[in-house]
Amino acid sequence: MTGSIELASEVVFQAHHPLILAIPAFVPAIVVVGVVVYVARKDRRDERREQELLERGLDEVPDDLKGIDDDRGER
Repeated sequence: MTGSIELASEVVFQAHHPLILAIPAFVPAIVVVGVVVYVARKDRRDERREQELLERGLDEVPDDLKGIDDDRGER
């Protein structure tokens, strides 16, 4: 039984060299994709928030402005 354990401890795993060369190319690409996704999500959230504020602002018209017909303020 100890013979198989000794054989297994002598096994050396080596990395495949194309993998070692590819990792530095993928890391910056993944970072760029992450930044683009973050900015896009933030922009959509901000746009949704702005749209909600505009809709809320248009729904709540003050009493003194309700009777105004045009931009000159005539009633």
